[in-house]
Amino acid sequence: MERMFGMSEEKKQEIDEVEQRKPSLFGMIWSPTEQFERIKEQPKIWAPLGIISVLFIVGTLITILGTDLGIEGFSEDEMAIFAGFAVVISIIVGVISPILGTLIISFIYWLIAKLARSEVSFKQLFSMNTYLMILSVLSLIINGTGIALLGGNPETIFTSLGSLIQAEGAIGALFDSIEVFGIWGVILTAIGLHKVADFSKGLAWTISIVFFVIGIIFAMIGAALSGMVGV
Repeated sequence: MERMFGMSEEKKQEIDEVEQRKPSLFGMIWSPTEQFERIKEQPKIWAPLGIISVLFIVGTLITILGTDLGIEGFSEDEMAIFAGFAVVISIIVGVISPILGTLIISFIYWLIAKLARSEVSFKQLFSMNTYLMILSVLSLIINGTGIALLGGNPETIFTSLGSLIQAEGAIGALFDSIEVFGIWGVILTAIGLHKVADFSKGLAWTISIVFFVIGIIFAMIGAALSGMVGV
């Protein structure tokens, strides 16, 4: 603020305009198209990634502490150890999951962009996917809070079709995968690839839907295999 006293009005206005053009993490909820345009112009990574990691830690901690793990009979010392363990696990998951997940999907999109002769940079894609992680965070926190208040296990997804239609095995995984934030993510990913990577609408929607379907297929296969081995 002190540095702005010696600046001209034009310079101050220019700085204000630059600040206004920065993408907003929570703006992805109510004005995603505008945020994608800003990400293309000013791809930001570290600040939003830091916020996402903190929120992931909070969401994971809420889920762990809210899950009924049968620890009611633990002594105070054992409860303290468990609480410390939960915090450590939450921090590890909160730091590693967003970075690793964003890195992998951004690299895949970057390879597709090269094949599609798009000039989008890896940084732009990484920034876009970092901002999209806000949906995963919201899903984690909302469902974790639901588990803490209503009871259940970490696999319970209150925002999915599986919470309304009870099923087991591969069908149960299918219903769990049809989830509010997952579908929202498909829509925003398609818009983001079109706005940030300059993919055609057809290509953007195809990529987004294909990855969503692949995720469902892997979830169903995993659930089927778990049922076969009795896990």
